[in-house]
Amino acid sequence: MFEAPVLIIGAVSGELFEIRKCLDRETLATVGRKPYARGLVGDIEVRIMETGPGIANTVQAVTAAVEQERPGLIIQIGCAGVFRKTGLGIGDIGVASEEIDVHLGVEPETETDPPEPLPFPVFSTTEGGYRERYPLNPEFFLTAADILQRSTRRNDAGIILGPFITVSTVTATDRRAERLFRQYGAPCMETMEGAGAAFAALIYHIPFLEIRSASNFVGERRRDSWDIPLACRRSSEAAVSVLKGLSKAQS
Repeated sequence: MFEAPVLIIGAVSGELFEIRKCLDRETLATVGRKPYARGLVGDIEVRIMETGPGIANTVQAVTAAVEQERPGLIIQIGCAGVFRKTGLGIGDIGVASEEIDVHLGVEPETETDPPEPLPFPVFSTTEGGYRERYPLNPEFFLTAADILQRSTRRNDAGIILGPFITVSTVTATDRRAERLFRQYGAPCMETMEGAGAAFAALIYHIPFLEIRSASNFVGERRRDSWDIPLACRRSSEAAVSVLKGLSKAQS
């Protein structure tokens, strides 16, 4: 059993709607000027927080939540764009092994090259210095991926484990999608918040999991092919499966 509450975050209320439905004994609050709910998922103490979209909102919200009530685990859920070359489709699930902030670095000589790493760390911990790449805890993401591989066979959702990238400008062309996939070592999903949550979690030495479901493909914005409700539902279902699996493993 978790010794401290699990903090579940999403950028907008729609990403948290399905998991809020699983919350028993819910009480509502405001933390860091952001909506915050306390309750139980099964017998697990859970906190659910709507951070707002983007890195800045996410860092501010997670910092406020951690300073208010230190969680034992942070889980980011919600929608994401999936890269076509992964072979995954809409509604499939990604588990992050690391988060990469594509906007941190030194401008390259040519547009086709990725930014060069900064000559100094963005922040440092006892484990070392961090620049644009934020590793996640393998003990958690490997276990989460294994739990989901077993639990999602019933609904045929595909599962992938790998790097996520975080952008502030959403990719809207296939050309840029191809470039990002090549430059950052075949990432599986594009997000707008994950690097911020991973950054905050590393600073506070709190394990972080990011579990997303694909609402669209990264690239040209073909809105008629998007399925945001399916992605929101599946990411919430995945988070509940992982919570219960982790709790069982620790009991």
